[in-house]
Amino acid sequence: MREFDTEVCNVRYIEEDNVVLLTWKRFACGDDYRRPTTFAWELLKEKAGSRFVVDARNGFEDEKEDAEWGFSVLLPGMAQTTCKMVCFIMNEVNEIEEEMDMWTKEFGRYFAVAKATDYKNALERINRLLLVNARYHIRSGKREEFYSKIEEQGIMKASRGEPGNYKYDYYLPKNSYDDLCLMEIWTNEQTQKLHGLTEHYQKLTALKQEYVETVEIQKYWITEA
Repeated sequence: MREFDTEVCNVRYIEEDNVVLLTWKRFACGDDYRRPTTFAWELLKEKAGSRFVVDARNGFEDEKEDAEWGFSVLLPGMAQTTCKMVCFIMNEVNEIEEEMDMWTKEFGRYFAVAKATDYKNALERINRLLLVNARYHIRSGKREEFYSKIEEQGIMKASRGEPGNYKYDYYLPKNSYDDLCLMEIWTNEQTQKLHGLTEHYQKLTALKQEYVETVEIQKYWITEA
């Protein structure tokens, strides 16, 4: 098993959970900060679909230069992996809460982000996915035109590229010539709500106003995509 371990930090891949776990043991800066985080980045590249869990209960605060490196190099690099979910393990009362809020905000530009109180709680947060099934009843004879405009305006591609999206697929039901179904899978409710604030979602809303008569929506919690 590949593992990075020093008096400052431990990084390892937990195969049964498909998790890259980074545990800070104390404050780190310079190489003590960049070497373990780079190792975690390498593991995320190697392990397809892995999730990143950061245990920050023993300290996390870093120097300005390290934060700038993290924002400009580390996070954009991690975003090129297949990881979609990041979870921070934190104490309920945390002396570095302001620092962590800055990092969770930056991670949120690329990933779905959650917070947990321990590793078990982190698994509960990252293993539960939100499935949304929508069925659009289209004005008679307009289904193909509606779907073509969704494709032309890049709505599917943009939705699939959002942090926290696992699936965004349209399909045609066998029992109707005027219905169009959509299946979405998101890492949590927050990422699905943020989807509703995007520019491409507003484009979809405009198209629905033009073409859709009624919408049926069902939501479920599932454990895997």
